[in-house]
Amino acid sequence: MYRIAIPLAALALLSGCKTTDSDEWNGGATTPFNQAKNSCFDQADNHAQEGKQTAFFIGCMGALGWQPKNPNMSIDGLDD
Repeated sequence: MYRIAIPLAALALLSGCKTTDSDEWNGGATTPFNQAKNSCFDQADNHAQEGKQTAFFIGCMGALGWQPKNPNMSIDGLDD
């Protein structure tokens, strides 16, 4: 039973993760990518209006020195 339950629980946790990769962004002179990403995800979750989290996240990343390579990108895990 545990042989199946543990991998399924891990898969369920990972499926809800927010993702973006530094390969999708240009910049980084001021703030390391992972630091900027984590900070902006937290702020988008806590402060952005529902349906506007991706725009908030991209704006936050821009303020920290990162610009998306694709301006129409979507971020997995945000509610847009």
